[in-house]
Amino acid sequence: MDTIILCGGLGTRIRTVTQDSYPKAMIQISGKTILEWELSWLRKNEVKHAILAVRYLADYIEEQYGSCFETNFGEIEVSYSREREKLGSGGAVKLANSLVTTKQGIIMNGDVMTNFDLHKMMQGHRKDKIKGTIAIAKMRSPFGIVETDNSGAIFEFKEKPILDHWIHAGVDIFETDVLQEFPNTGQMEETIFEKLANEKQLRAYNIDPKYYWKSIDNPKDFQEAEKDWKGLDLGNWS
Repeated sequence: MDTIILCGGLGTRIRTVTQDSYPKAMIQISGKTILEWELSWLRKNEVKHAILAVRYLADYIEEQYGSCFETNFGEIEVSYSREREKLGSGGAVKLANSLVTTKQGIIMNGDVMTNFDLHKMMQGHRKDKIKGTIAIAKMRSPFGIVETDNSGAIFEFKEKPILDHWIHAGVDIFETDVLQEFPNTGQMEETIFEKLANEKQLRAYNIDPKYYWKSIDNPKDFQEAEKDWKGLDLGNWS
């Protein structure tokens, strides 16, 4: 499947790391940029073409990756969809849609570090014969949790536990004809996602918590990923 990677944002919440000198997707974690990890993960899962939806410092990204990028799992073709103005995630996908050549397309945020089995998600989407599949991940509390009994006595402290809530993981699969229905501007979560959910045409793929998943949104996320990320070949993160 062709993949659209959304990497055109300004990254305002992580400017203390980027210093406005490079896009968020180009932040280095364990010696490689987020985007390089993503391209390698995609190629490992048999994806051979990535379309980078770019806007902010687009030339910088294109200079780094060109039209073909060599990963540890083989070459991946790279194309570029350039936003001339801010379109939102939905609009960025709509613009990049013309470059998708496969029957299904993957949409991925350009700030996601993960090593889950994407190939399995792809197989599930085809089997379900559904218009859209979105990956969801268990949410980890950003704070420590204090457990108390009925009298108010504290009996346990839990340091940033994984909560029993699922969040959008920033990796989705859609039938290619659905990509044409994305809005010209606006966020996909507020438009096409709601439409497909109302039509019962959107399914969830639960990422097993044993795999690593983190969205790099702020300096704290970056610091934690730099500490915890072990690469693509290790699956057990429990």
